[in-house]
Amino acid sequence: MTVPTGDHGDVTMPEPPWCLGDHPFEGYRVDIEHRGEDLVLTVPTPCHGQVPFTTLTLVQRPFSPDDAAVKVTAEVDGDYHDLSSTELAAVADALMSHAAGPFHSLIERLQRLEGDAP
Repeated sequence: MTVPTGDHGDVTMPEPPWCLGDHPFEGYRVDIEHRGEDLVLTVPTPCHGQVPFTTLTLVQRPFSPDDAAVKVTAEVDGDYHDLSSTELAAVADALMSHAAGPFHSLIERLQRLEGDAP
């Protein structure tokens, strides 16, 4: 794959099999990134149906001076966070923990307030 840049001209690099191959002109070589397919996690709402909760995407910035490793970018609260597999596992564990604990406690409390449960 060859990507035109403003600071290094045409940069040729190998393309990982998971990359979608969309590499527009980049001003700087350091900004080149490989991106995979978005995994959009949705949640159901009564007024809008399924709505995005977060979007996860494999990314790699092969010319980054700080970290050229493959990561997952997670969109959370309008910001993007690059996560390693260990960090992504911690996010998944936190979601599972909240779903099993505080979420269900809140559901039970709401059911009592609605009169649907003792």
